[in-house]
Amino acid sequence: MMKLLIIYHSGLADDSKYIFREYAKQGVDLTVIVPKKNGSLVYSESQNEKSFRYIALKFKASFNIFELFFAIKKVKPDVIHVIDEYTSLSLFEAILCRNLLYGKKVPIFSLSFQNLPLNNPPLVFNSPIAFLRRIFHKILIPIMINYHRGNLSGVICGNKDAIKIISELSNKIPTKLIYWGVNISSFSPKNKLDCRAKLKLPQNTRLIGYFGKIYKEKGLERLVRATSQLSNTNLVLVGNGDYRKDLENLVDELGIKERVYFYDFAKLNDLVDYYNALDTYILPTYTTKDVKEQYGRVLVEAMACRVSVVGSTCGEIKEILKGYPAHFIFDEYSLSDLVDKIKKIETLKLPEEFNVNEFLKKFSVENFVSESIKFYKNVT
Repeated sequence: MMKLLIIYHSGLADDSKYIFREYAKQGVDLTVIVPKKNGSLVYSESQNEKSFRYIALKFKASFNIFELFFAIKKVKPDVIHVIDEYTSLSLFEAILCRNLLYGKKVPIFSLSFQNLPLNNPPLVFNSPIAFLRRIFHKILIPIMINYHRGNLSGVICGNKDAIKIISELSNKIPTKLIYWGVNISSFSPKNKLDCRAKLKLPQNTRLIGYFGKIYKEKGLERLVRATSQLSNTNLVLVGNGDYRKDLENLVDELGIKERVYFYDFAKLNDLVDYYNALDTYILPTYTTKDVKEQYGRVLVEAMACRVSVVGSTCGEIKEILKGYPAHFIFDEYSLSDLVDKIKKIETLKLPEEFNVNEFLKKFSVENFVSESIKFYKNVT
């Protein structure tokens, strides 16, 4: 039985636990290193499960390296998988500890979604810490890249651009495209009108929506403006972020307050109702020097609910939607194209013979785990 050690800063999240349970189902002896506290996620013994083990360590920008060293020594893993970017400090420290303990006898893998040049931060941080992150990327990232190049056994990539970036660093590092696992069984079709009634949304109107982080780069200004140009169309926005107040002001300015519904982040059970209340889910992200859509798991969730989808040309969106009959892609910088695609999306229907569950398998938790295990074994 493979003894696998996963190191993951978000390992206490519910969606992560689905993946860990699946590893156990597929015959892996799993231990997961997680933070004692990371934002709202706080470790407690009640979160331990029979199918896998947690080890909670101190965590700030990365795990406490001394605690990490002794945790790895205690586990004695056959394989280490750091679920973090190729350029992460957590990966650097894990490799360093592995080398001190076992040399290169224990293979170590990372998971990369990074689809922007590695000298840029992978995310936008509108805070004073942004300057320090820029310095970190300019000075320390090149050092870590060189270190990882000679010590990493392989990289699981969450999108095609990530594979390209890793391959440009070194064609000797094995890579494999495996989409991050979504618990698809949590999302399924429900009666549209019943869901609208439950959420107190209008019945007889075109209802479009976006669920996720409310950032400027998500293209939500265009989505609001598109709504203002579409008669008999209401918009549902679920999420929070630093751009929400600006959107609320824009909604007031355009005089469409009665047609736009703002909600805070919804629980998983409620989110299924939000998807099923929609006629169309829209992901309007646009590319900047700091932002490029890496995956868009919301697209998978929407498709699992059999909802039609309109997505922008940004990043991986068009790849995720490829093969799904009820979708359109619009020019990420064009408001008129977005409006046009929303109007036309009603002409697309899922054919009766189209097997959605079969189509979505490549995005499932089961596929992520099984393909990852194959990759570990093939590389080692």
